[in-house]
Amino acid sequence: MGAIAQQAQGQQLQPLNPKGKLKQLVEHSWPQIARVIGGNLDSEALLQMCISSINRTPALADCTPVSVLSCFMQCAALGLRPSDVDGLGQAYILPYGNKNYAPGEKQATFVIGYKGMLKLLENSGIYAQPRAVYEDDNIKLKLDENGVPTIECPDEVNVDADHSEEKLKFVYLSVQLPNGGRYADYMSKRDLLEYREKYAPRNRSRQITGPWVKNFVEMAKKTIIRRSFKYMPVSIEAKKAASVDETTPDYSDVFQPVITSDAMDDVTAEVMEADGEVENADDVKEAE
Repeated sequence: MGAIAQQAQGQQLQPLNPKGKLKQLVEHSWPQIARVIGGNLDSEALLQMCISSINRTPALADCTPVSVLSCFMQCAALGLRPSDVDGLGQAYILPYGNKNYAPGEKQATFVIGYKGMLKLLENSGIYAQPRAVYEDDNIKLKLDENGVPTIECPDEVNVDADHSEEKLKFVYLSVQLPNGGRYADYMSKRDLLEYREKYAPRNRSRQITGPWVKNFVEMAKKTIIRRSFKYMPVSIEAKKAASVDETTPDYSDVFQPVITSDAMDDVTAEVMEADGEVENADDVKEAE
């Protein structure tokens, strides 16, 4: 192989760092990406959002670039921004694997925060108010004749109430619908612990990890909000987002090989032509 061809091949095989790979993915697949996220972000803004989050959460650099970019695409498509970017807690891109990832491969995971769930409802004109109730709050939970829950608050607020996670009693959700109707639900702490045991992510030692450990109350609010989505007149996109929450979004149709067979033939021809030119130059030199 001639010198130019070897140099070209070396440049092609030179590994890119994670940020470089993300940049390459965005540039090569932007038309398809734009169709997914709509007009919410341009390519530069999407890339900067990815890089900003990696700078704040370096472990994301250990995840596959496609999984990282897919999570940010999901954020943009839903009109949410990762908490690493704005600190609002609407969504999180977390560097832990999920049940879909291959052995030896780490994938970023898309997690909607409870504030993100509220925003998805608000986009459809639905206003929900989750409330965490603790033992010392002296708030009573009642059911009407139809089984609809309501809460009865005391005349005086206990300002010294212990609002630690251990004292959580239940979470309550009140929803105002666009047509004037109302919806209400509650989950006891036992319900929440059973849900966490069944669905929370675990590490290799089978220990529960992630936001259920660090932010139990926030996850409790999110869980009861998400449970309401099947009864809410929200968009198809919002319902789909709620159903695939805490997974890696599948945008495999977007990230097809960026070099087609025809393009590869052109590249190969150029390399072979360059190789031939070098070899011919050597022949000329020998003839001289």
